[in-house]
Amino acid sequence: MELIDQPHTKDGFGEKFLRWINLRSGESERTLLMFAFYTTTSIGLLWLEASAVGLFLEQYGADSLPIIYIASSGISVGLGFLYSWMQKYLPLRWVIVLIALLMALPLLLFQQGLGFTSGVAIGGVVVLKTTVLLLRLWLEAIYVLNDLNASITANQLFNIREIKRTYPLISSGVLVADIISGFSLPFVLAALPRDRGIPTVILLSFGMMLTGAGILFYLCQKYSQAFPARRRREERQIFETRQFRGKMQRYIWLLMIFLSWLRCSCCWSISSFSVS
Repeated sequence: MELIDQPHTKDGFGEKFLRWINLRSGESERTLLMFAFYTTTSIGLLWLEASAVGLFLEQYGADSLPIIYIASSGISVGLGFLYSWMQKYLPLRWVIVLIALLMALPLLLFQQGLGFTSGVAIGGVVVLKTTVLLLRLWLEAIYVLNDLNASITANQLFNIREIKRTYPLISSGVLVADIISGFSLPFVLAALPRDRGIPTVILLSFGMMLTGAGILFYLCQKYSQAFPARRRREERQIFETRQFRGKMQRYIWLLMIFLSWLRCSCCWSISSFSVS
């Protein structure tokens, strides 16, 4: 299926600009919205990563990082199960939006958990250290879910010819997010009290990721014809849909296996370096 955006004025500045960046007028709006989603979500992720890594190193030290890499591999595989399971019972458009919300909502709990002092324990569990550990693990899970969401959404919105032109522009949102988050984070921390700096940054990360989920929701509604409207269980009698589902599942599982292997390899390399 080929989607067409509203055409721009012929031979105007907009048309010339689109030709300069190797886009066609029918692809511009979808590309811009995907770029906005990827940029806003990546800004929130990078702010969250800076906060989570700093807190983890402060509470646990660098020696515990290999454990994080191993545990995150298992989490990635489990999230792959969750993504496939949700597609069996929900339309794809709702799976994409719900996953984007699932990435953001736990940050509110983490933000509250960081408000406890280091000596507070509930049921024998130190709240602050447990929150920092879970936050670090959830950061790894968010990266996996965000990559899955971005890849699947782009594959639904663009055909194979379009995606060759548009995806490099969409993925460049990470570079823009690197610049914006890198320059803005020191100013944000400097403007906040020292004891409330990191919890507030996590709250800002939640806001940016929620904005990204809102953009995805708008995309799924505006281009609803690109996403299966019925549950996959009801479409099993249609051969084309069943064939697409099998390819999508294989894609997700291969991606999960590759990410797990990559994380284990990094952990092994770090452990070997530490021993030597």
